[in-house]
Amino acid sequence: MARFPSMDDCAVLHLSRLQLDDLNLDHLTDSKRQQIQQLHLTNNRLSFLPTSVCFLSNLEYLDISNNTLMVIPDDIMRLTNLKTFVAKNNFLDESSFPKEFERLPVENLNLSGNRFDDIPMQFLRMTTLQSLSLGGNRLKNIPAEIENLTRYEFVDS
Repeated sequence: MARFPSMDDCAVLHLSRLQLDDLNLDHLTDSKRQQIQQLHLTNNRLSFLPTSVCFLSNLEYLDISNNTLMVIPDDIMRLTNLKTFVAKNNFLDESSFPKEFERLPVENLNLSGNRFDDIPMQFLRMTTLQSLSLGGNRLKNIPAEIENLTRYEFVDS
């Protein structure tokens, strides 16, 4: 695996359009892992979210759009600072997320262009959610529980 260039004071890591099918960030020191606040992994060939991503303790923004993901692992629950999660144009559906996903402090959730027939209940119980984008899915209806999203400012379906 290729080595990354110097990552001194690196808060944003763009690893998009590299045809990655895996990513191992284990060689990064703890202090460098803690510096990363944004990670862009768009337009690769990822069929799963690499475990090492879930150890970026200060990650606030994660974009894994345009891959082939079908499941978001339980390890995502380690990202306790995650504010924006973008996973457009994958193969995600109602069963793809951990049941505890609602506990993450996500404010902006964009899952457009996936395979959702229904809005998962854990999304509707997210107390910090302000923006939910589900356009380009196969939604059959919008549940009444959408009213539970008291902080939301924008819902796109």
